[in-house]
Parts: sequence; C-alpha cells; structure tokens
Amino acid sequence: SYLEWQERLQSRPWTDRNPEDSPDSGGDVFSVPAALRSENSDLAVRNICGFDTIDDALEFLRKELREMQVQDNRLARQLIRLRVEIHRLKVEQVCHRHKEMLDDATYELEECEEESDLLCDIPMKAAFALSTPLKHLGLTKMNINSRRFSLC
Repeated sequence: SYLEWQERLQSRPWTDRNPEDSPDSGGDVFSVPAALRSENSDLAVRNICGFDTIDDALEFLRKELREMQVQDNRLARQLIRLRVEIHRLKVEQVCHRHKEMLDDATYELEECEEESDLLCDIPMKAAFALSTPLKHLGLTKMNINSRRFSLC
C-alpha cells in the first residue's frame, strides 16, 4: 500500500500546469490541472495526491496508521519477549557459574580434608582455608556444605 501511494505521489497529476495559470499571465500562483476546471471555471477538487477526494486520502492515511499501530504493537510484544528471554538466559548463566564455583570450592575443601587426614601436622586453619574470591563472597565451609548460597 505504501508503494501504491508512493507511485501516485511520484506521478504528480496535480502539478500539471495550464498556460493560463502561469504567474506571468496573472493567473493563480498555484497550479490546477485543466481537467479539474469545470466549464464555468469553478475548481473541482479531484485527484489530491493521487486520490479522488480528500476523504479518500484521509481514509487511506487512517488505514495506513491502523496498520502501522498493529505492526508497532506486534514489534513491542516481540521486543518484550526477547527482553524476557535475554533476562532468563542471563539468570541461567549466572546460576550455572555460581554452581560451578560452589562445586569447585566443595571439591577443594574435600581435598583439603583428605590431605589433612593423611598429614596430621598441617594446621587446621590452613586445611579449611578458602580461596580469596570465595572469602569475599562470604562463603565458609559451613555455608558450602549447607548449600545456603546455592541459586539452583
């Protein structure tokens, strides 16, 4: 429908000049096609921007506006769905990374416990020490074992 309107607009039938309408001859400054003049020189309003009447042009614009609003609503719903999906994927990714970090910390603690059973001369504090990034997150041996911080 936009292409039809563009074709009508580019054909520009309303810009055909009549020699008696030229500014030099004292006629009107705007051009009116000869086909639009009635016999007694009254202007007949026709073919406005490619439409027969102003009402036809307005109806076409209303129809186009409704179609654009429907398309706009459809795109807005699609963008909202995409935003929700992106948020869900981000949460899943953070959950997966957090779970891996907790599993790594648990594995390290289990290794430390096994090594402490084998080597009795290791201080208890060093055996249960967590890596620095986990300490900054507030994780302790009890937290990891009780899985209080697990998001999954």
